[in-house]
Amino acid sequence: MLERLRAVHAGKVVSAAEAVQLIRSHDTVATGGFVGIGFAEGIAVALEERFLAEARAREDGMGYPRDLTLVYAAGQGDGKSRGLNHLGHSGLVRRVIGGHWGLVPRLQELAVSG
Repeated sequence: MLERLRAVHAGKVVSAAEAVQLIRSHDTVATGGFVGIGFAEGIAVALEERFLAEARAREDGMGYPRDLTLVYAAGQGDGKSRGLNHLGHSGLVRRVIGGHWGLVPRLQELAVSG
């Protein structure tokens, strides 16, 4: 898949939507930042949009990519809808290796519900 992107883009810079096309089901995704500083909000939004668009396009309603492992160290969000909250959709994230859940209530809800 990376070769396909390279063929289309002569440079190393791609859009967020193009970047998240490299993420496959069961991949591990690591994020950085603290609260809203240094967090790649555009990537999180693009991944959420891809997952929801795939779900709408399929008869079974399953979004893709699925069952990601998410790795993060510090709280990355606003406690409402930004940051890692974009990944708080059932089926998108399967496992979280992270700390400080206070700013990611959507992920909290998924963890508590199993």
